[in-house]
Amino acid sequence: MRETCRIVENRAESPWTHTLFFDREFDCEPGQFMMVWLPRLGEKPFTLSYSNAITVKRAGDFTDRLAALEPGDIIGLRGPLGRGYPPLQRPALLGGGGGIAELRLLALKSEAPLFILGGRTASEILYYEEFQNLGPVSVATEDGSLGIKGLITDLLPVEAGSFAICGPERMMVACRPHLPDDRTYYAIERYMKCAVGLCGQCTCSGYRVCVDGPVFSGEMIGQMPDIGKRRRSKSGRWESV
Repeated sequence: MRETCRIVENRAESPWTHTLFFDREFDCEPGQFMMVWLPRLGEKPFTLSYSNAITVKRAGDFTDRLAALEPGDIIGLRGPLGRGYPPLQRPALLGGGGGIAELRLLALKSEAPLFILGGRTASEILYYEEFQNLGPVSVATEDGSLGIKGLITDLLPVEAGSFAICGPERMMVACRPHLPDDRTYYAIERYMKCAVGLCGQCTCSGYRVCVDGPVFSGEMIGQMPDIGKRRRSKSGRWESV
């Protein structure tokens, strides 16, 4: 059931990224998502970065409108939905770009996390100071403005009890050879409509991302040949990732 919430704060994290705080908290697992509704624009999924907030990267009309919301504005929320991360001990949390936001709740609920983060430039490395208070942080930026100059794969492999990764799909595919399938969890993204497993829009190699995921084990990712290759567009047609 969709319910309305009021925006209480719009925090600019970078020139392209905003965190929107609501007037209520949700009981959720790290990695679960909300369907966010805007009048005349429909619904889109966003992972919770706080129990009362989502982090939005501007990438089109919908996200531009979200990023422009002000305190007092009302949005519709449906969720939390999907399967999140299991409890992780001594995890390495790998994040790229906007995917870093999803790792925040997981980090707060994990034992002795370490962080491997990547982005094009320093402003894409969200929660950098907060993460430093939780565990060791290694960073790679393409322009060298923070951490080493290079890609997140240049920071691998690392030793950890388990692994969680969220970011651009091609980045996750590039990291996979360095990560053990039996101890790694991937958060993947697909276009969603119903978000309850009925329409099939978010299918990925037979899995429904909205209810079977969006977090999948490495073993399950190994059974998904669509990963890193193709996804359904808004119209339902297949397109390259």
